[in-house]
This record gives sequence, C-alpha cells and structure tokens, in this order.
Amino acid sequence: MEEKSTKNKKWKYQKIMQEMEEIFQDISANYSQKLVYNLLNAIKSNNQREFFWEVLRVLNTKSKKAEKVADLCKDIGSLYPLSFSEFEKVAFSIILGIISAQGGEQNE
Repeated sequence: MEEKSTKNKKWKYQKIMQEMEEIFQDISANYSQKLVYNLLNAIKSNNQREFFWEVLRVLNTKSKKAEKVADLCKDIGSLYPLSFSEFEKVAFSIILGIISAQGGEQNE
C-alpha cells in the first residue's frame, strides 16, 4: 500500500511540474529568474507560506489559463498537509516547471 502511495505522489509531482511549465510559457526570462530566486529563498528558510503566496500571486495573473491554474491548485491542495520533505518535492517541481517553460527561449 505504501508503494502505491509513493508512486501516486511521484506522479503528482511530475504533473505539477508539467502544469507549471504550460502555465508559465509566456513569462519573460527576467521575471521567471526573479521568481525562481524568491522561491528558492523561501525553500531555504522553510517558509511554506511565503513560497505559496508568491506562486499563487503569479498564478492569479493567468486568467487566460484559469482552468489549468484551477487544476494545478487542486493538485497542490491534495498533498496537504506538507512535511518539510514533501514541501521540498512540491516546491522543486514548481520551480523546475518554471525553468522548463523558459528552456526554449534563446533571447535575453
């Protein structure tokens, strides 16, 4: 039973990363770098409140992708409450999704 739960969570982390990549495709490289820097600082200090405030603040601006944002928030919410190790996994999935969205951008 434990193995199934672990596989399900791994799938959730991967899904979160993919959803973040889709949502953040249109954000500038400079803005995403600043956001990633702020998010990494929140992880370093284990400040889940600050981390998710930053993420939700940016997601709130994505009205054209409201359905994807709602799905992402539902996926993240289904993992609560988060231990520190789970917080790190979710947080790094989010950050990797943001970075992946900028992967094909060669300008700037």
